[in-house]
Amino acid sequence: MAIVRMAVFWYLLVENKFMHQESTSILKKLFSKSIHKKTNASEDQLLSILLRKVYHTVSWDEKTMGNKNEIRDEIRSGITVTPVKTLNLTFLKYAAAIAIITSLIIVFQYRTTSSNMLVATTTNALDSIVLNDGSLVYLAPNSSLEYPEMFYGEQRNVTLLKGNAFFDISKDPKHPFVIQSGELKTKVLGTSFHIRMEKEECSVAVVTGKVEVRYNKSIENLIPGEEVHSSGNTLKKEMLKGIMTLNWYNQDLSLNAIKLHEILHFLQLKYGVKNTIKNSKTNNLKLTLFIGKKASVEEIISQINYITNLNLRYENEIITTD
Repeated sequence: MAIVRMAVFWYLLVENKFMHQESTSILKKLFSKSIHKKTNASEDQLLSILLRKVYHTVSWDEKTMGNKNEIRDEIRSGITVTPVKTLNLTFLKYAAAIAIITSLIIVFQYRTTSSNMLVATTTNALDSIVLNDGSLVYLAPNSSLEYPEMFYGEQRNVTLLKGNAFFDISKDPKHPFVIQSGELKTKVLGTSFHIRMEKEECSVAVVTGKVEVRYNKSIENLIPGEEVHSSGNTLKKEMLKGIMTLNWYNQDLSLNAIKLHEILHFLQLKYGVKNTIKNSKTNNLKLTLFIGKKASVEEIISQINYITNLNLRYENEIITTD
C-alpha cells in the first residue's frame, strides 16, 4: 500500500501537477500521514478526491510505456527488494500509472471504503463488545462474531459466525445495521434483539425497536415481543414469551411463574451449561425467582433447590438431578 501511495506522489511531481514548493511540501506531508494511518476523515476525503482526478486523467501509452501487464508484474515482483538510493522518476511515473489503471487505486482507497476485520470468540463465559458506532454486542458462551474495526459505506455490516448474541444497536437511520447469521439476514436502524444460531435453525427475537429479517425469499418485519425462526425455506413468526422478551445479558431478572425448562434454556444460553433433565413433569414446574445479572450458575441452582423439592446438581458444566 505504501508503494502505491509514494508512486502516485512521485507521478504527480513528475507531471507537474503541483508546481510550487509549498504545495509539494504539503502534499508530501499528507501522503506521509496517510501511509502511517494518521490522517483524519477530512484529509482522507481530500486524498480520495485527488486520486479520483488522477484516475480519470492519466492515460497509458503502450508504444512509449510498454505492456502494462508485464510492467505491473515486474513492479509486484520487486516489492520485497531492498530499495536503492537513487530514484528513477520515469519508472515511478510508470508505476503510478499502472497502479491507477490496473485498479491498485482500489487498494489505496481501502481505508476510506473498508476496514480491518476482527473476530471476537467466547469460550465458557459471555463477553461484550463495543463497536465503532457505539453499538453493544453481548456474546453468549461458545459464540463468535466478525465485525470491522471501523464502519464505512452505506451499511454497518457484521456476521454472527456461530452461537448466540444480543445486539443493542445505536440509531443511525442513514446507515442500517445488518447482521448475517448463516443464511438469515437481519436489518435494523437502532434497536435491541436476540439472535440464536443452532444446528438446524436460526431465530431473531426483538426486545425494542423494529427489525427486518430476510431468509431465502421470505421477509418478515418484527416489533417488540415478536420473533422468527428459519423453518425449511421460509420464516415462521411467533409471539415472544418468558425470558427471551428481556435483555438478560446485563440485567437482573425477576421471573414469575417461569417453567423450569425455560430457566434451564436460559442457563444454557448465558452460561453455556447443558442439562440431562428429561422428565416432562419436572421441566414444566413453574418457579418464581430472582436472578442477578452477575449471579453464578451455582447460586441459581441453589435458589431453585431451595424453593423446590428438586435436588439439582451442577458438575462439569452439566446440570443433573436424581
